[in-house]
Amino acid sequence: MTTISLTSGEIMDIISLIEHKANNCGDEKPHLAAYYSNLQDQFQQILDKVYEFQPEYRVAHLVLACN
Repeated sequence: MTTISLTSGEIMDIISLIEHKANNCGDEKPHLAAYYSNLQDQFQQILDKVYEFQPEYRVAHLVLACN
């Protein structure tokens, strides 16, 4: 099992970078833009959940578990 921890600020940075990538795809790569948009939405959901926590606990612990 592997875990990573991301603060709310780090998640916002990731969202910003993904948004930049999506915007740079232009009209010639709509599938890639949709891919980045979906990825951005997933990180936004994580950020929304993190904001439900008290300020001192605003860290997302993402866990990768394989069987």
